[in-house]
Amino acid sequence: MAGMTDKLMAIYPLRGVAQPAQVWSWISFDVANQSFTLIINTLLFSIFFQEVVITDPARKDTMWSVLFAVSMLLVVVASPVAGAIADGKSWKKECLVGSGLLCALLTCCLGLIGPAQFWLAVLLYIPANFFFNIGENFLASFLPQLARREEFGRVSGFSWGVAYCSALVMLVATAGVMMQLHLTKPEQWRPFFIAAGVWFFLFTLPTMLVLREHETPPQPGNLLAMGFSRLANSARASRRHRDLLTLLLASFFYGGAMSVVVSFASIIAKDFGFEGSALVGFIAVITVSGILGTLVPTFLQDRLGHKRMTLALLVLWLGTIGYLAWIAHRAATLPAGASPPHWPVWLAGNLLGFGLGSLGTANRAFVGVMTPPSRSAEFFGLWGLVFKLAAVLVIPFGIAKDRFGMTASLVVLGGMVLAGLLVTLLVDERRGMEAAKE
Repeated sequence: MAGMTDKLMAIYPLRGVAQPAQVWSWISFDVANQSFTLIINTLLFSIFFQEVVITDPARKDTMWSVLFAVSMLLVVVASPVAGAIADGKSWKKECLVGSGLLCALLTCCLGLIGPAQFWLAVLLYIPANFFFNIGENFLASFLPQLARREEFGRVSGFSWGVAYCSALVMLVATAGVMMQLHLTKPEQWRPFFIAAGVWFFLFTLPTMLVLREHETPPQPGNLLAMGFSRLANSARASRRHRDLLTLLLASFFYGGAMSVVVSFASIIAKDFGFEGSALVGFIAVITVSGILGTLVPTFLQDRLGHKRMTLALLVLWLGTIGYLAWIAHRAATLPAGASPPHWPVWLAGNLLGFGLGSLGTANRAFVGVMTPPSRSAEFFGLWGLVFKLAAVLVIPFGIAKDRFGMTASLVVLGGMVLAGLLVTLLVDERRGMEAAKE
C-alpha cells in the first residue's frame, strides 16, 4: 500500500507546491465557472437562443455570434482598468468572488426567458457572460502568487483538468435527467440553466472562504485614474515586454478560434445530425478529450518549453479544422435525404476538444512566465482583453455560416488558427522570460 501511495504521489501534479490548500481553493473557481461555459455557452443555451428566442431562422447564427461578441467587447473595455485597480488596491479576491456570485445569479435568471423574448435574453445573457469572462481574468492573475514559474504549466494544466472532469460530471447528469424526464426539446431546458447557476454558486464558496490574496500597500487616489495611469506605464514599458505583446497578438487570432469552438460547438454538432441526448453525449466525449488535452501541458510544457508546446497544438488544430471542412464539403454534395456517417465527425470533434483543453491551459501558462509578478492582475487583464476582443472573430464565422454554409465558415476558422501560428513563430520565449524577471 505504501508503495502504491508513493507511486501516486510521484505523478500528483501538485507535489512540491508550497500552498496546496490555496491552490485547491483556486481550482474550485475553475470548477465553478465550468457550469457557465459548458451549459450556457457551449451546450444548451446557444441552441435555446437560436430555436426558442430567435424568430428569424435565416439570421440565427449571425444573431448568436453578435450577442456573444458584444458581451465580450464589454469585457475588453473593463478588463485592463479592472486589473490595474485590483493590483493597486489588492482587490483581486473581492473582484473574483463578486464576479462569480453575480454570474451565478444571472445564470439562474436565464431560466426565466420565454419564447421570442429577445430583449430579456439580451439583458440577462450579456451581463452574465461579462461577469463570467472578467472573473477568468482575476482567476488567472492569482497564478503567480500560488506557484513558482517553473510550476506554472503543471498547476494551470491540473486546474483545467479538474475543471474538465467536473464538466464531464455535469454532462453525465444532464444527459441522465434529459433522458429520464424526456427533456429533449430546447424549450424544456430552462431547469438546466438554473442548475448551472446553483453549481456556480456552490463551488465559488471554497474560493470565497479559503483563498487568500497577498496584499500590497494600497495606492491612494482616484481608482479610475490610477487604473489608466498604470496602463500608461505598462504601455511605456512595452518595449521591454515585446515578446509578451507578440504572444498576445498571436493569442488574439487563435483565441478567436477558441471562442468559435466554445460558442458554436453544439450548433455545429446539431448541423451534422446530433440531437437531444445524442448531442449531450457528443459534447461529453469531446469533454473527455479536453481532459486528456490538459494532461499534455500539465506534464510536458515546463519541460519542453511553452513556445514548442503552443506551436504543436496549433498545428494539430489547423489539421483538424481542415479535416472537418472536408467532411462538411462532402456532406454538402450528398443527395437530398442522405445523411453522412457520424464517425468522421466524432474523430474531428474529439481532436478539437483535445486541442481546446490543451491550448487553453498552455496559453495561460505561457503568458504567466512572461508576466512581471508585481503586475500580474494588470498584465492578465491585458491577456483577458486580447482573448475577449478575439470574440469579434466569431461574427465573420457566423455570417459565413449563414450566407455560404458550414464549409466556408470552417475555412474562416482555419484562417484564424493559421494566423495565430505564424505570429507565435515570432515570439522569443527566453527573452520574454528574462524581461519579466527584470
